[in-house]
Amino acid sequence: MTRATLPSRLLALLPETPPACACAQLLNLLRHRLWPDEDFSWLAGRSLRLALLDTGYGVTLRFDGRRFGPGRGQGDVGFAAAAADYWAMALRREDPDTLFFQRRLRIEGDTELGLQLKNLLDATDWSYALARLPAPLQHLLRHPPWAGGTR
Repeated sequence: MTRATLPSRLLALLPETPPACACAQLLNLLRHRLWPDEDFSWLAGRSLRLALLDTGYGVTLRFDGRRFGPGRGQGDVGFAAAAADYWAMALRREDPDTLFFQRRLRIEGDTELGLQLKNLLDATDWSYALARLPAPLQHLLRHPPWAGGTR
């Protein structure tokens, strides 16, 4: 068993609601830029859980048909991966299919919804979001010292 890094130990101490609210607000701000042609009607009234395997921490988000917000419980579908693997997907260094078949990305719950979300992740160009961050934060996210690279 590997030792947890300092950031993952600190993250595990957080309550779920504030980070879920922050994630929801971030998605609401970026939604139309990241997915301009997506109406998300297929996600209305559904919830998803994003979990970090290296910390056991996760957040549940719900889409009410117009906006994302914090959710409760396990969600209709759950995604679980190590933080480094989520970053690798966002930076397009790894695709969700590869991580899924290597068992580094777990998808549980509603299979159809999970497939739609996985395909959305695969088609998303996160460069717009990353480009709006301050340069030091962009560098940190592109080269996280705690990740040590992906497997």
